[in-house]
Amino acid sequence: MVLPNADGSSGAITVDDGQNKVLLNKPYAAGEVRRAGVANVPIESGEVNQVFASALGAQPRMPQHFILYFKFDKDQLTPESAPRYKDVFEDIKARPVYEVEVIGYTDTMGQQKYNQELSLNRAGAIRERLIHDGLDPKSISIAGRGPLDPLVRTGDQVAEPRNRRVVITVR
Repeated sequence: MVLPNADGSSGAITVDDGQNKVLLNKPYAAGEVRRAGVANVPIESGEVNQVFASALGAQPRMPQHFILYFKFDKDQLTPESAPRYKDVFEDIKARPVYEVEVIGYTDTMGQQKYNQELSLNRAGAIRERLIHDGLDPKSISIAGRGPLDPLVRTGDQVAEPRNRRVVITVR
């Protein structure tokens, strides 16, 4: 069966028994291999949970991405981003198994070497907070990218608050 994406669209699969093929390319399209060959199986969206409850329950949660912003020249969250940390932590704790990647960034102010260290310190600060709040340290990786890959492209020595961030990916 083909489940819809969050936006209502769907991918497609082909069910093939070696002699016949059935294309399933719409949400809730289902196919079945029978003795007589491959066949479309009509299914209503309301029946999906009944028929596929155990399979749906076994699906992993989709990865989530979060951005938290930092004060200028610090590894401290801005007042606006501090409450968003809770959203990150709650998403992680809702997963039976998780992997967290934290990548720190800076704006273009200052020297490259300093910015590299600051970006790593920002990622490390988030990692330490997650560990302090009870997450497994082995499940959290960090990296610092300094001013590379800015969210907002600027010239050198430009103080851009949106570039002072960490990007957290939770899988």
